[in-house]
Amino acid sequence: MDPIYIEVITSPSCPHSPKALKVASRFVSKCNFPVIVHESSIITEEGQARADELSLGSTPAILINGRLTFVGVPTQHELKNAVMEAKEKEEDRNTYFF
Repeated sequence: MDPIYIEVITSPSCPHSPKALKVASRFVSKCNFPVIVHESSIITEEGQARADELSLGSTPAILINGRLTFVGVPTQHELKNAVMEAKEKEEDRNTYFF
């Protein structure tokens, strides 16, 4: 099974960014399947390019498998539901033969 990717776009001036990263990190520590968390800070070229690509007006933002899923800080339950939905889609995709 391919890992689920969680990208957290943050800003050092945003008071909510550390909490979003913490929610994602806590979730990963409880998973029994592969999940990778990556932080993209808008103070880096990569992070700013990502924010521009998504037309983000605020941080934090959370993407799951490349799809913008949250702007703001989700609860653990909301993040879990979104990741589980992405995991189901990934499993369905891997059952097809082309």
